[in-house]
Amino acid sequence: MRWIACARAQLKRATDALFPPRTATREPASDALLVRAPTGGECWHWVERRQISWRITGGLGHPCCVLLERRTEQGKWSEAAVLASQVDPRALRASVVVPELPEGPYRVRITSPELPYDACSPPLIISHNGTVDLPATSR
Repeated sequence: MRWIACARAQLKRATDALFPPRTATREPASDALLVRAPTGGECWHWVERRQISWRITGGLGHPCCVLLERRTEQGKWSEAAVLASQVDPRALRASVVVPELPEGPYRVRITSPELPYDACSPPLIISHNGTVDLPATSR
């Protein structure tokens, strides 16, 4: 009977070499947030009210912060303003007022300690009068 156990062990080693055992695949993060609006390319004007909206997966319960980031001349993003804080992520939206900031490209970023990564919108433009002259830089 011992020879059967040895034969099984050899067969297992041989088949494992040809067909490695499958490991459990890493599950995607259960808590995630995706910005739905703004969708990018919009022109926001100073002191107007705008809706930020998102969708969530998982059971986010910790309040979120909705930030506005400005694109620097080096193409990086830097925080420019807090649009809303302590927002319940289950609300799926926040109504904000556009602050009086320098004209140029911005994006919305939503953060929460429960999120594995922050959620960002595509770039938008902030202007005080509806037109803005941007330097010739690549997006």
